[in-house]
Amino acid sequence: MGAPSLKPSPSTPLGPRAWVAAALVLLAACQVAPPAQRVEGPAGAVRAASLARAEEVAGFLAELQPLVLAALPGARERSLEVWVQESPRLYRFAASGYSEADGFWAAGQGRIHLREGADSLQRTLAHEIVHADLDGPWQLLPGTVEEGLCDWVSALVCPEAAPRMRAGRLIAACFATGGMELGLDVVVPREVHRLGIDVGFSAEIVLHGGTPLALDPAQVFDVRAGLSSTTLSPEHKRAFYGLAYLLVDRIARRVGLEGLYGLCRRARAEGREEVPAEWLLAAADLHGTGREEWRAAVHAALGSEELEQLLRMYPDLVADTLQRIFRSRREELSGDPVAATFHARMGLRGAPEHVALNVVLR
Repeated sequence: MGAPSLKPSPSTPLGPRAWVAAALVLLAACQVAPPAQRVEGPAGAVRAASLARAEEVAGFLAELQPLVLAALPGARERSLEVWVQESPRLYRFAASGYSEADGFWAAGQGRIHLREGADSLQRTLAHEIVHADLDGPWQLLPGTVEEGLCDWVSALVCPEAAPRMRAGRLIAACFATGGMELGLDVVVPREVHRLGIDVGFSAEIVLHGGTPLALDPAQVFDVRAGLSSTTLSPEHKRAFYGLAYLLVDRIARRVGLEGLYGLCRRARAEGREEVPAEWLLAAADLHGTGREEWRAAVHAALGSEELEQLLRMYPDLVADTLQRIFRSRREELSGDPVAATFHARMGLRGAPEHVALNVVLR
């Protein structure tokens, strides 16, 4: 790796400071090489494989940094460096919990790393800018709550990318608290029904996102899912991010980010190491960490916009359910359902919000 040997000579033993210095030299030698092109902007420097990409992201950085500072009480402005990489990495050989992330903030280097193919490069950048700009009392947020704050602010300053992110986080929170219960109402058109009239059917759909997680929501105050050293599975990381976003969303809608920052300042003034979970629960109008209450809170946060995003994430959800209905009720049909258009609506069971659909089977 081109690093000097760390083996001490018997006649010249290394002291503790020399060992630290040698270790830092080794770590620096093991870091990935910076992307080839560099662009300086008013908010900092951006490196990317192409000059065009570096210029584009420098423009994002210049636009987003002031928006984050304006939205975030107590934030500190700092000059940033951003690396856009095919896969965001800090070291050449070490694996980390960031292997599947779209970006991360390397506090020791003062640098943001972004994935070239991120779902939304702007929103990911905004999320990492929040990490970089947090200072003082904000650092007392416990567990994964800081990630929820970064998501919430990034959605605020990147509204075009907010619906997809919000839906993803809330759906992950649903999976973490026992799954999502949906209702599907379908009108089978008269041309394919044996009675020659429009007939309505209803079906229930329970989504678990694969293996049910059934997490204890209280863990969101203990587990730091955003650390590079985490050993959590991707599914568990998404679940904790979802719970953290739900918590911050409820707090921000009730007392604003100023109220959340006030809790951090109060905790620091009282000499606490972290903001107590009880304070955060009270600010979010949650009476505890029971799964059923958190599940109800997630369902209350999901609206028609998030349901539309759900259908984009699971495009075959409705069609597969209709196929199952028809297989079980085949004797009632007189025509080919593939030739008909079905009017349907889908929503959370027991909730008024729904999405209207016209479905054509193929």
